[in-house]
Amino acid sequence: MRRGGIAAALTLCALAAGTGAPAAQQADTTAAASQEPLSTRTDAWLAAGFAVGIVAFAPYDEKIAVWSQDSSVQTSSRTSIANAFNWGGGAGAILLSAATYGVGRLAGSRPVSELGLRATEAIILSGAITGLAKGVLGRQRPYVNINDPDYFVVGKGFSDGAYTSMPSGHTTAAFAFASAVTDETHHYWPRQTWWVATLSYGGATMVGLARIYSNKHWSTDVVAGAMVGTLTGLGVVRWHRAHPNSKLDKWLLPTGIAPAKGGANLTWSVTF
Repeated sequence: MRRGGIAAALTLCALAAGTGAPAAQQADTTAAASQEPLSTRTDAWLAAGFAVGIVAFAPYDEKIAVWSQDSSVQTSSRTSIANAFNWGGGAGAILLSAATYGVGRLAGSRPVSELGLRATEAIILSGAITGLAKGVLGRQRPYVNINDPDYFVVGKGFSDGAYTSMPSGHTTAAFAFASAVTDETHHYWPRQTWWVATLSYGGATMVGLARIYSNKHWSTDVVAGAMVGTLTGLGVVRWHRAHPNSKLDKWLLPTGIAPAKGGANLTWSVTF
C-alpha cells in the first residue's frame, strides 16, 4: 500500500482517537454529576485541525526527514537535547504522571493525585490505541528508507518494529499527558492553566520534533500521535467527571497521610 496509505492511516487514527474514552453514561451519585459531554464541538475542530495537518505535511515527509538528517542539522548538542525529549516522551511521561499521583496521595491532596492518575490513564489508553494503529498500518520508519514515506504493509507492524512508524508513540504519550494535565489544571486551578499548558504542550511538541530529528518518525506520524494523545487525554478527563464515583477512583484516590505524635499515620479508606 503506497500513495493511498496516508488517507487510510488518517481515517484509522481519527477513528481510534474518537474511541479514546468509554461511551457516555450518567453516574448515579448523591451529589450532582457533571453534565459535561465526552465529545464537544471543540474536539471536532481539534480533530479536523490535526487531519488537515496530516494532509498538509504528507507531501513534505521525505523532504523534512532528509533535511533533519543533514550534517548541518545534526550536532552533538542537539542530539543530547533530542535524547532528553525522547526519554521524556517514553519513560519520562509515565514516571512523571505516577510521581505526581504519589505525591498527591502522600500530601493528602485529591486534586494533585487526581491529576497524576488522569495523566497516567490517558498515557496507557492512548498507548493501547496507538499500538493497535501501528500494528495495522505497518508504516515503514524513515531509518529503513528515508526516501519512501509512503510504504505501508498492512499488519506488518505487529511483527516488525521497523514498520511501526505511524502514529508516533512517544508523541502520543506526551500529548496525552499534556491534555490531561492541562484540563485537570483548568478545572482545579484555572489561573494556572496558561503556564501549565505552555510547558506541557510545548514539551510535547519538542518530543515530536525529537522523534523526527532522531530519524524514528515521519512528520505525519508526529501529527497523528498528537491527535490521538490530545483527544484521548481530553476524553479520559471528561469520562471521569461524568462518573465521579467510578470503582477505579474508589480504589486509587483514598490514601492520605496525617501528622501524628512522633510521626505520621498513613490511611487508606476504600468504599465498596
